[in-house]
This record gives sequence, structure tokens and C-alpha cells, in this order.
Amino acid sequence: MLEIKSLYKRFGNKKIIHNLDLIVDKAKRCTIIGPSGSGKSTILKLIVGILKPDKGHILIDGTDITSLSIKELNEVRRDIGLLFQSAALFDSMTVFENISFPLVEKRDLMSPYKIRQKVKSVLDMVEMVGHEDKFPEELSGGQRKRVGLARVLVTDPSFILYDEPTTGMDPILSTNIENLINKLSNELSVTSIIVTHQLSTIFRTSDEIHYLCKGSLLDSETPTMIRESQHEIIRNFIKGGLS
Repeated sequence: MLEIKSLYKRFGNKKIIHNLDLIVDKAKRCTIIGPSGSGKSTILKLIVGILKPDKGHILIDGTDITSLSIKELNEVRRDIGLLFQSAALFDSMTVFENISFPLVEKRDLMSPYKIRQKVKSVLDMVEMVGHEDKFPEELSGGQRKRVGLARVLVTDPSFILYDEPTTGMDPILSTNIENLINKLSNELSVTSIIVTHQLSTIFRTSDEIHYLCKGSLLDSETPTMIRESQHEIIRNFIKGGLS
């Protein structure tokens, strides 16, 4: 379970997150939408501890990460995966090396054979088997995003944060990733927090949708209810995505 209480974050004089409250139950798929610059990606960075809030609390399964030491925070991070919008792959590493990197870094004495099998398994999940020896520069944007997702999946996290997971993908691959997000939630009880502008992803992968405006939540509803929102700004957002 993820719980955010009275969260604030600013950069200089600019308010980014203002008095934000959010609860995401285990295995739920929570999607955060809103205009560019509203603070969506900042929320993900706060949840994983890349950024520190100015005020407020972030609880991961009851543990307030805002008060943890670096060592304690790193322990919590083991159970959280973050798919960056850019995929954030290491340019000097092959696809296999990028995906296996978290397993090697964990030093849990996993054998080379088991590492190879695990990497192959997650590559199959994102339909990238056969690309193991390629470098990121040899991949398309959508392929890099899928390799980034495979690297997240390889550690079997309980929480996955997705920053624009289907941007740059064709409709078929986008649907496959959306189906994978749903499968992880339904079969493995993964808790998902998704930031996206893609309407197909919003409505195919969400149990609840939160519209972020100027650092605060304007509305929080189910996909069906958000389509019928009385807020003009939300109606325009959805209408713009459909046009």
C-alpha cells in the first residue's frame, strides 16, 4: 500500500506539489494524468526517493520513507521499480547487461545460469528476445522503453512506477504493454502508479484516475466516472486526446 499525506515540493519559488494526498491500495493500478508541467513525474521521483519533499509523508507499506537514512531507503527501493520516460539505459552496456545489472548489483549470489534465465524470461514478457547483444543506440525508442521495463521486472518489485510507459510505441506494442501492466496487477499483485498522456493506456490500465492540476489533485475517479467529469478542464483533456 502507498499513502501520501500532505505532500509539498517546490523548486525555488515555483510550487510543484501542493498539499497532495493519495492512497493506492495493494495491487491497484493508479493513473495520474494532467497537463505537462503539473508535477506528475515529480510525484514518481518523490515516491522512489530521488527527490525529498519539503513537507509531508510518503508511506510504503507503512514505512515513512521521508525519515529514512540512505541505507534504509535503499532497502525499501529494492521493492520499487521505476520505468523512466527515457528508459535510462546504460549506453555502454548491451541489452543483456542492462537488464542483468540490478541482479548483479544486489549480490544475492544468483548463479550466472539463473541470471540468464531470468533475463530471458523478462525479455520474453516485453517481446524483446533476440536483442540481448545489441546496444541501446541500435534500438528504436519503443524498444529502449521495453528494455527499460524488462530491467524493472527482473527484480520482481511489489511496486512499479511508470513514467509514460507507452509513449513512442505503435498501437500493437502499446496494447501489449498495457496488457502486461494489467497482468502484473491481476496475477502478481503488483501495485502500479502510472503517469501517461495516452488515452488508451489511461482507460485500459486504470482502477482509479487522478487528475493533477497545479500540484494538487483536482479529481479522483474510476475510468467510467472520469469520462463523465463535470470539470471542464478534465473534459477538455480527454476530448483533446480523442481528437
